[in-house]
This record gives sequence, structure tokens and C-alpha cells, in this order.
Amino acid sequence: KVVGSMTVEWEGKQLTPPQVRPFAASGDRAIRERAWRAFFQPYVEHRDELAGIFDRLYELRQEIARNAGFENYRDFAHQQKNRFDYTPDDTIRFQEAVEQTVVPAVARIHRRRAQAMGLPGEIRPWDAIDSHVASPDPRGRPPIRPFGTQEELLGTAQRVFARVDPDLGGYFQRMVDARMLDLMARPGKRPGGYCATLPFKRLPFIFMNSSGIANDVDTLLHEAGHGFHAIEAIEHLPYLFQRHPGSEMAEVASMSMELLGAPYLERSNGGFYTAEEYRRHRVEHLEESLVGVSHIASVDAFQHWIYASGEGGDRDARDAKWLEIRDRFQPAIDWSGCEQERVARWYEQLHFFSYPFYYIEYGIAQMGAFQVWRNALSDQSGAVAAYRQALALGGSRPLPDLFAAAGAKLVFSASDMAPLVELVEEEISQLAE
Repeated sequence: KVVGSMTVEWEGKQLTPPQVRPFAASGDRAIRERAWRAFFQPYVEHRDELAGIFDRLYELRQEIARNAGFENYRDFAHQQKNRFDYTPDDTIRFQEAVEQTVVPAVARIHRRRAQAMGLPGEIRPWDAIDSHVASPDPRGRPPIRPFGTQEELLGTAQRVFARVDPDLGGYFQRMVDARMLDLMARPGKRPGGYCATLPFKRLPFIFMNSSGIANDVDTLLHEAGHGFHAIEAIEHLPYLFQRHPGSEMAEVASMSMELLGAPYLERSNGGFYTAEEYRRHRVEHLEESLVGVSHIASVDAFQHWIYASGEGGDRDARDAKWLEIRDRFQPAIDWSGCEQERVARWYEQLHFFSYPFYYIEYGIAQMGAFQVWRNALSDQSGAVAAYRQALALGGSRPLPDLFAAAGAKLVFSASDMAPLVELVEEEISQLAE
């Protein structure tokens, strides 16, 4: 109720924070600073109210854990989510590995952006990569417009999927023919995007709010990966309860498809982009993936501290710890004068309030997807075959077995993570030349 009532004044109109978000990608630096500050202002203003809500959630969650025989809610939530293949200590190792390998890469990304923008020092928050708010182009170029209509999006995407694998292209066409895709934004349509499985129809349904921007293409590849997962599991597993893996493997399916489909997004390969647009988009996508992993690690580290430190019930201590953790995982950004907005970022993150400890899955899955992509660079057909084999297992095997079937393994150490980060940076460097 608190968040739903938030509005900000923007050029004489009352807008919701999400409606202000696109202005934060403006090529005009003054406009995007104003939009960035406006986006977070309602959360600054409602901080005490939101902190009070979280105070009550914290007490209830810790009580639930104690009643169930656990020392704290972190340990309770880990078991509640059926994380039998890795421990809370493993996720702490993941955070530390990100700090050692991903964070330096993110610092290099931000320094390149500062140079491209002609800034004398570090970038400011409204210059940085943040797909949650908006990421401005460092050279001030207008957004890429890869398609105009749903028919154009569907037709081009079908060619892309067919290039990845003819059977996957056939699956997508099956969804098109059955009208299982609702992709374009329209008045009165609920926001967001998702893929839902309809077991009786034996098909997935993809819902999106596309407006013709490059991010919509990535979203469709992502959700189609979930859709292919559903179809493969339905085709190969007789029982409903065999088909649904945990979030970790589900996100490997979707994130891997973003990377497996990427080589075919250029128009010369039947895709959406000119050669220049393709290079620009691929660099943005890979940079965002590394920044995203860093953000994921900070969210997980904060939740560990909240529920296991004994200090999580103190609202001021929470805000101070959030800033400390963000300093670990957000390098090469000048936050001076933006401390309130930086604190507001955690109040704006829905997961802390509604889905505690649901987030590390995305980081684990991203490392799995990077491995699938690495395999495809040397053997595209073999990597796709392994990917499909893993999808066909649904949730019928333990998580390490599902990763292994896809040609990957669970990554929690810096020694395993570093080569994947290096691979991403090498690809960014080659594309940016």
C-alpha cells in the first residue's frame, strides 16, 4: 500500500516512480540526474514507515525460525527453500568470490564509462549501469529500436531460435500458432513479464510489456528459455511433479538462452540489429550481467547480516550496514551527496520485504549460464544438445546433476569464477574494438 501510493512530480505531472525511470537514461546528464533523484525520493520520504514494516517482519521471521528449532531465520529459510545441494556458508563463499573477481571487473567497466563520457573523475550514480533504474548510453546515443510490432518481434525471434537449434525454433513456432504469447504493452495491461506453464495445454505462456527497445529482445530470449524448459520437461517426463526444478536451474535455462541466441541477433544472421547496434547491445548486455552479479551478492550479504548478526532489528544499523556492503560491491562510483538515495535502494528492493533470501539463485544461475556459453564458443551444437538434455530432466535430478548435464558445475569459489569473468571481459573488449 505504501509503495503503490508513491508519486513524484515530473514536469508538472504526478507520475509513479517507474514512470520516471525512462528519463534516467536520457542523453542529457542534468535530466537523468533529476530523474534518478526523483525515482528514489518517495522511498526517502517514506523511510520511517517502510522501516517500521520491516521491523515487524524481522521479529515475526525470527520467531518463526525459533519456533521451528532454528537459531535464526537465515538457517530456516535456507532449508525451507530446499537448498540441499549448497549451504549458507557456500553462499558466503560466493559473495567473497564475487568481491575478488567480479567487483574489479565492474570497476573497470565504470572507469571506461567515465572515460567515454569525458568525466574527469569517477562516474556518478546516474551515469552508472543499473538496469533496475536505467542505464544511459555512455556516448549519448539514442536507444536502439530493434522492432516495431509484435509480428516483427515474433518473426525475427523465430529465426533466431531456429538458428540456435531447429527444434527450439519449432517449439517457439508451436507457441506462436497456439497464441501463447502476449508481448506488447497496452493501456490497462498489468506490468512486468513472466513465463507460466500450462500443463493441460502442454505449452508455456509468455507475458511481456514490450515497447520496441533492445531490452525487450533480451527479455523474450530469457522468457523463451523458460518456455523451452517447460516443453522439454513435458515431452520427456510423465508426471507433473518431476518437471519443475528449483530457481537455480530454471534461471540457467533462461540466462543461457540469452547468451546462446546472441550470435544470431545481427541482421546479417537474420536478427534484429545492424552490425554497429549489435556490438553496442552485446557490450551493454555483458556489462549488465557482471554488474547484476555484483548487485546479487550485495543483496545476499545484506540478508545474511540482517538475520544472523543479532543487529538486524535496529533500523539505523540496517541502513549503515547496507552502505557498508554496497561499498564492497559497488566500486568506482562517486556517491557524495547521494547517501539518502543510496539507502533508499534497499527499501525499494521488493525481495527484502516479500521474498526473503530469494535472490542468490540468480547469481548461481548466471555462473551456470556463462559455462554453457563458454562451451558453445567452441562447440555450438554440442553445447545446445547438452543444454536441451538438462532441460529435459526437469527437476528429476539433484541440482549438481542438472548443472552437469548442461556442461556446467556449481560455482562458489574465486578460482572457478575468475575464468568466467575473464571470458566475459575478453568478449566485451573484442566487441568494443
